[in-house]
Amino acid sequence: MKYSLKNTINKPHDEVITHFTNPDGLKHWMEGFERLERISGEAHSEGSKTNFHFIFKNKPMVIAETILEQNLPHQIKFAYESKMGYNEVEMKFEKASDNSTTQINNSYFELNGPMKYIGFLMKPLMKKQSLKYMTAFKAYAEKQ
Repeated sequence: MKYSLKNTINKPHDEVITHFTNPDGLKHWMEGFERLERISGEAHSEGSKTNFHFIFKNKPMVIAETILEQNLPHQIKFAYESKMGYNEVEMKFEKASDNSTTQINNSYFELNGPMKYIGFLMKPLMKKQSLKYMTAFKAYAEKQ
């Protein structure tokens, strides 16, 4: 399952990247975020691995992140693995003007177990969740 989403953040490109790469900001725009656990590599470097700990529906959840490509300030590509499946997210940041930045999210999902049989029903929910994070990040970045 693949999809792309886009929004415009009313902040200069360099400020958006600063906020996106600041781990202290995650709690402000990732619902349920509890903490990061660095597994290997340096933050935001290709090949680095990090566990993201969340509370989701009152239950702990861990999502393993691997950075596949790192071309910031323009693009970064992540792989996420959890019990639900595998997800790749390519996040692009393009200068729209001196005071605004276009954020583009290209996502790909492979679902596991019974989820893969109802994946076509899940696409709207996955897009909704991705858009929720993008909208929350936009609001957080614009307040800073």
